[in-house]
Amino acid sequence: MLVATLQPGFVTEGVPPLLDCRAPLNPRRYDEEYLLFVLALSISTQMLLMLYVGFAVLQPSSLRRRQMNEGHRRTFANFIFRRMLRQLDEAFCGQDSCSIPREERLDSCLRSNEKVSLAIQLFRRDALKVLQPGQDLSSDLASDVYYVLDEEEQELDFNGYGCSQTKVEVTEDLLMHLLYPERIDPEA
Repeated sequence: MLVATLQPGFVTEGVPPLLDCRAPLNPRRYDEEYLLFVLALSISTQMLLMLYVGFAVLQPSSLRRRQMNEGHRRTFANFIFRRMLRQLDEAFCGQDSCSIPREERLDSCLRSNEKVSLAIQLFRRDALKVLQPGQDLSSDLASDVYYVLDEEEQELDFNGYGCSQTKVEVTEDLLMHLLYPERIDPEA
């Protein structure tokens, strides 16, 4: 259709061609046509630029990725809290002083102290990943940082520390209070 309107030889009857070389020149008519052409080109360029900026700024896929990574981050925070609870329970489980012979009590206390220390160090390391993410949440690498193995999750669930058994919502405030208890405001 565009070719037909540009070339007067292929124009259907009743439709005037855009550029007719056979017609006498009317400078005023061509000025108006060129002005309309430049105006249409300018408007279409602005529309394309607006679409480009809209997709560059909003990035619908980036928003979805950010929400998905935020969900992974919350799941990871809940996981590290439940894992720490399990490790602490295991460390203190062997502390029943009645069942341990007197000669082995010191060794048992030292082993429990090491287990508690390792559990807390592991929790602190992973909690810092949640509180101070090294990756932007809209990047693809963020989901790798907050990855939880299914086997670890199943092990926690089997031992009674699953999501359904532990009804604690781990928030950033809770993690901050656990990591830095000295920062807790006594008035609150």
